[in-house]
Amino acid sequence: MVDGGVTRAHPAPMLLILSFRWLTVGWTALIALLSDQVLEDRVVPAVLMLAIMLGWTAWLTMAAVRRSDQVLAFDLLFAILALFVSGWTGPQGQLLTDHPTFAGAYPMAAVAAWATVRGVRGGVFAGVLLALCLPVGYYLNGVSVFTIGFLDALSLLGGALAYVVLGAAVGLATSQFERVSLRLAEGRAVVAGLRERERLAAHIHDDVLQRLGGIRKLGGDLADRGDVSRAELRALMDDVGRQEASLRRLVLDERQDTPAGQRSLVEAVAEVADGYRQWPVRLADSGHIPVPAEVAAEVAAAVNELLGNVVKHARAEHVWISVLDDGSGITVDVRDDGVGFDYDESALAASGRLGLAVSVRARLERLGGSVTIRSRPGRGTDVRLELRSSGP
Repeated sequence: MVDGGVTRAHPAPMLLILSFRWLTVGWTALIALLSDQVLEDRVVPAVLMLAIMLGWTAWLTMAAVRRSDQVLAFDLLFAILALFVSGWTGPQGQLLTDHPTFAGAYPMAAVAAWATVRGVRGGVFAGVLLALCLPVGYYLNGVSVFTIGFLDALSLLGGALAYVVLGAAVGLATSQFERVSLRLAEGRAVVAGLRERERLAAHIHDDVLQRLGGIRKLGGDLADRGDVSRAELRALMDDVGRQEASLRRLVLDERQDTPAGQRSLVEAVAEVADGYRQWPVRLADSGHIPVPAEVAAEVAAAVNELLGNVVKHARAEHVWISVLDDGSGITVDVRDDGVGFDYDESALAASGRLGLAVSVRARLERLGGSVTIRSRPGRGTDVRLELRSSGP
């Protein structure tokens, strides 16, 4: 995959190539320092080449899954240089023997890297380029390709083909690996989809269908009785409305678009409201409002305390809740048409009614928000919870 001019590959193949590269660096160090396969008067260039190998490999390790065109090109040029130094620093005619050569295996790591990032074509390209440079390495080792015997020519050809075959094989294996990884990712997505369907089915069966069954039974009882009051019919329709809202939230699947560690504030408040059936609760919202999970939990707890107060003191017939986000902040309004009261926080505290002060106001202040309470005797109560927007 190419992103912004930088080629990205699955990390696993590249990590294998890096492991192989470090092994070749270790082999190079072994040949350079512990054997007689480097001419005495050329030890310093060989050691310098080894130091550059170490530094380059360490840098590549720090950028294991990022390979720009420039990095790949430099890596291939460095491999060609290592091939030339291997021929130049070794004893004359060494490449025609069975003795190991300085940096002989290192260029293969560059071919494998090209194949991992660029696929079969990239691997073959790098392999062919190194194969064409191999006769120059022979020349620097004092061997002319025009005077060598048939078996030596076959050995040279075999070494050249090894680069090409390596590039093609690694490129093919990498493409197959990417294909398998994609299939696995698709399979995980299918499994996740099936699990989500199971979750929705369980929720519908355990919650919505059971409640709809209860509504159908109640509606049948009312129909058999005949004399249905407006209040009973309104209560029945409000229960139907709650199930409609529950199904709508399932269809919209707000949780699917909520980032990890966050939760839909509308969903959290709606779950609290669904637990109160003493009166119809009408919920209005401005759509999906993702907030940190702890914020959703604190606001939902504050709403629960407010609804509990309505049950205990308001004697209301209706309750309205709105959850709105205007871009600059989030407001949650809980309003009822109950008896209302003269709000005096000190008087409420003296009487032991600390719910508004402790469970509501304190929660919002911990979140950096505020609470506004408006109430008059006989005019109901309106409590507004305000949170500043956490967006950019």
